[in-house]
Amino acid sequence: MKNLFLLTLSFVAFYSFAEVYKDYEPSEEHVQLTVVSVEPNYLDDYLVKLKRTWVRGMDIQKELGYIKDYSVFTSDSANTPNVWLTITYENMAAMQPSEERYNAVNKKWMELYGDEDEEIEEISKGYEEIRKMIDSQIINKVNFK
Repeated sequence: MKNLFLLTLSFVAFYSFAEVYKDYEPSEEHVQLTVVSVEPNYLDDYLVKLKRTWVRGMDIQKELGYIKDYSVFTSDSANTPNVWLTITYENMAAMQPSEERYNAVNKKWMELYGDEDEEIEEISKGYEEIRKMIDSQIINKVNFK
């Protein structure tokens, strides 16, 4: 009986190792995940300000084809962290910064929002009073076969 148990255990151990590209594969897409803790009673203010700054920037980058998508998630509980920001890139290479991209985004921003530049800067400076950046990760989805 003991030998049967050891044989079974060794069989399970031998076959229990997953192999990348055989059992699963990482997605080409990469997601930049930022975790934020917003002070109690400031979540609505933070989201409205985020829409005027970060979301506008993401819309421009999406329109220019630099990112695939972005999202903002919030938690209904009073616990923190309570905001998660994601930016989805086609692949790791798409995350690489360049002067050309930087200039194109800034040009488009100025076309759309240039007259609000000082107000946007003031909003951005005020973030530090109501939120704390908790974590930032580059993650990618696992596709199982």
